[in-house]
Amino acid sequence: MASSPDRPLEPNKIEETHAQLRPELVRFAWGILRDWALADDAVQNGFLSLTRFGGGVEPANRKSWLYKVVFREALRLRKSTAGRQFDSANQASEPVATYQIDPAQRLLDAEESEWFRQQLTKLPEDQRTILELRIQHEKTFAEIAQMLGIPIGTALSRMRLAIQKLRELSHDH
Repeated sequence: MASSPDRPLEPNKIEETHAQLRPELVRFAWGILRDWALADDAVQNGFLSLTRFGGGVEPANRKSWLYKVVFREALRLRKSTAGRQFDSANQASEPVATYQIDPAQRLLDAEESEWFRQQLTKLPEDQRTILELRIQHEKTFAEIAQMLGIPIGTALSRMRLAIQKLRELSHDH
């Protein structure tokens, strides 16, 4: 099979697309990989492909093309990391970055976490349940809807309302 000829995309178009789509693409890739570093790698590889071949993609199709590339890249990364073995001596067979956490930052993070827990108690029970299942238990909305016996649209609406209420409470804070 012959490889596709390179069709570079202009740097200003890459920068525009990167600024506009990177955050949502990283969240999309995280949904597949459940690992922020790998999600970032998948998106970075997607933008490398855009840099190299994006000139051949119609501007109206650029977003969907990039999602497809990131999706395939995330699946490839998931498959390549699925066989990693963990051992009790190193925790992981690959090197792990280490860094110091600033004690003041740790205190701020603890205060924010406590504030957030307090705000959760102000949410209606149905919204709090959806939020906890989604964030703490990493359930999909389909799983949540099935567990609670509600339509998926209802689960999504309750999540949206919970987030909206938390935003309102944070502005008052």
